[in-house]
Amino acid sequence: MFIDSHCHLNFACFDIEREMLLQQLQQNNITKLIIPATHRAQWRQINELCESHPNLYYALGYHPHFLDHFKPGDLQYLQTLLENKNAQCVALGEIGLDKFSKTAIQIQEPIFTEQLKIADQLGLPVILHVVKKQGRVLEILRQLNFTQGGVYHAFSGSYEVALDFIKLGFKIGVGGVITYPNSLTTRETISRLPLESLVLETDAPDMPLYQQQQANNTPLNLLHIFEALASLRSESKKCLASQLYANTRSLFSLGND
Repeated sequence: MFIDSHCHLNFACFDIEREMLLQQLQQNNITKLIIPATHRAQWRQINELCESHPNLYYALGYHPHFLDHFKPGDLQYLQTLLENKNAQCVALGEIGLDKFSKTAIQIQEPIFTEQLKIADQLGLPVILHVVKKQGRVLEILRQLNFTQGGVYHAFSGSYEVALDFIKLGFKIGVGGVITYPNSLTTRETISRLPLESLVLETDAPDMPLYQQQQANNTPLNLLHIFEALASLRSESKKCLASQLYANTRSLFSLGND
């Protein structure tokens, strides 16, 4: 069985095919999905989607690419929602720092920091979006003595950086980047990391696979990512699948199938 630890099934591009896709996922043993929010307008929508599908879980947070939507009071509202969340809300995210966001880093940092404080206060793991700001994110996590852990989503980088996040309690999100033959550093890193530190993700509809034919990435591509991972690792596929499932279920406190 498999869990997609990061996909945006709430996006409008899935509206027509969503129900059929959910059936196909079950048929392919992709039994659970986690949907992270990107900004306030999605928070209620994702909650309602997941309430109608018991195999869907979600996270609430403010993504650095969507901070142009941010208004005073949004973080207080986020905390209120998380204090009164149901069992399908399993994390705070997607949050982080991104060098290429149109929002200045001086604005990104305090919003990121406040969301980490909310997560720490409520005992929730976080889903991190980090682009060209790994060092600064590590500094902030250490300054706050953040202890809830979470996932470094869409990891791409060196073995040393990955270990720095693992030491702080984070899992490494393994996605479509490992299907690209020229992603040598990331592929080598993922081949060496402890299996207990890895989780699978698609980031659907984004993060297309190498030579992908369809217009949108879908959670079904988790199987292709798994095959790519198996080609990089020494463990058997049975061992890989079992441990990846256990890693994700444990991190997000998900029920068993």
